[in-house]
Amino acid sequence: MFFSPLPPQQQDVRSLAAFRILAGTYILYDIITRLQHGRLSLLYYTSTPANASFFHPNDTPHKSPIHQIWFYRGSEMFQILLFTLTFLLALSFSLGYKCNVTTKTCLWLNIVAMQCRCMAVHDGSDSYFRHLLLWSIFLPLERVWSVDAWMMRNRRGKYETRGEGNGTKEEARGGEEEEVINNVASCYILEKELTIEALAIRLQIVLMYLGTVMNRTVDPYGYNPIRMFQQCKWLPPQLTAVHYALSGSLATRDIWLGNMVRTNPSISKIMTLAAMMIEGLAPILCLFVKENHVYIPQFALFQLHLGLFVLMNLPNWQMVGMIATTIFTPCWVWDKVQLKLALLYPNTFRQPGPVSLKKKDLAMGEESKSIKSTKKKRLLKPITYFLFGYMLYDFAGNRNWIRKIDSGDIGEGIRFSQFWVMYEGPPTTTSQVMLTGSLPNIEGDGVEEVNIWHWMKHNGDIQRINMTYFKTNDEIWTNFTHVYPDARIERAMNGWRMDIYRTKHFLRGMCQVTPFTEISFTMQHLRILPPGSAQRYTRTASDVETRVTC
Repeated sequence: MFFSPLPPQQQDVRSLAAFRILAGTYILYDIITRLQHGRLSLLYYTSTPANASFFHPNDTPHKSPIHQIWFYRGSEMFQILLFTLTFLLALSFSLGYKCNVTTKTCLWLNIVAMQCRCMAVHDGSDSYFRHLLLWSIFLPLERVWSVDAWMMRNRRGKYETRGEGNGTKEEARGGEEEEVINNVASCYILEKELTIEALAIRLQIVLMYLGTVMNRTVDPYGYNPIRMFQQCKWLPPQLTAVHYALSGSLATRDIWLGNMVRTNPSISKIMTLAAMMIEGLAPILCLFVKENHVYIPQFALFQLHLGLFVLMNLPNWQMVGMIATTIFTPCWVWDKVQLKLALLYPNTFRQPGPVSLKKKDLAMGEESKSIKSTKKKRLLKPITYFLFGYMLYDFAGNRNWIRKIDSGDIGEGIRFSQFWVMYEGPPTTTSQVMLTGSLPNIEGDGVEEVNIWHWMKHNGDIQRINMTYFKTNDEIWTNFTHVYPDARIERAMNGWRMDIYRTKHFLRGMCQVTPFTEISFTMQHLRILPPGSAQRYTRTASDVETRVTC
């Protein structure tokens, strides 16, 4: 049978190891991109001094005392120390060095704090990733392909060598062969059935996609199917969501493929339907199809995020989505890869099988039997069951299927909310922000306007821009995403575009750390035209300009 009534797959620890390596590498990438503009990036995360920080100290949605401590921003030096600590923990996590419950918990705490210190650049991928990282605390990510596993095998080898000096090889092992053989099946597989920890991280992936699909379809229309199919842009007969997503100014790449989809309604409709089918069905199939076929929905999910990575400037979302699919990689895939590598490089790789597993993972049986490890598992089990239950409870509560006793406070307290809105109903209006600064011209008898986005993106390179021309000629800026220095800054600008108080504070902070004599924040409001239109936008209002003298 293709389906099974219960999650049938076994969790291969090689899939967990691949997830660990990719997730750790992603954290390193995320930290580097968050700080890629040096001090101009760091000041998004500080609160002192207030006049030089891009956000006022009180400008945060996290008002509870525990969050005030956990997400404290402070000075530039304090932020440098926090980012350095997070970077080192992520590097250790990726390599599998000292990758235990304590270090994984510290990494999760630091990642959550890093994300929540600046909510303006935060998006749904950050929430999704920290949830996966939380579940990884309870999983043996370090069992293979890690420094810890290599060191454990070396220590075991030295122990065997000392034992051989005092007696026969069989005596040195002390009857451990039987124990190892019994543990062969669990060296690469956690259990014959999914453990609660492995099931939890898989179910977390499913709930994210399921919640997203429901937020687009069921939630806005009150479980009214007629109204839902009449008005929802993600469902037939409209199927216009991809058109509006690629026609908006937020995160749309300026490439020929995007232009082709945008100008061909039939292609955009097919892509909308395909995206909804993959997001709605593939994660559930990954959980319930048998192991021989799980690669089909897994590859569909991976392909979806790869396609979105090409079309849209949302790198974090797509990277996290692709990394998460590695969790579902079945055992036979790794066995085939390992066999091919062993045939190509017999001196480096061993063929999969009981003999190689017995030698390679001898330390794993020993580690799993240790009293210390058993005590830790007993302590973690109640926490795992509580989080598993709360995940289901919070998801159901957010859907109004049950009444939430705690109003979601526990989930918000540990940043574990199950409210998923990954690209909900695409808007029919959009806006874009140009940041310009004034500098004395070369002749010294006037000033010239400079594109600050270009100045940041190209390390101080001057690009002059005539904003008077744009205002006089009622010019509409198109393909604007590539103008921003990076995707997170674009997200921030779109998030606070209507907040004049925050905008002015940001501009005053920019004045403190840039050479400009005046900085202007100019915003265009546009309406996205429907599929088949000759133009992409029409204006909905005049340009709005906020100006601060430095």
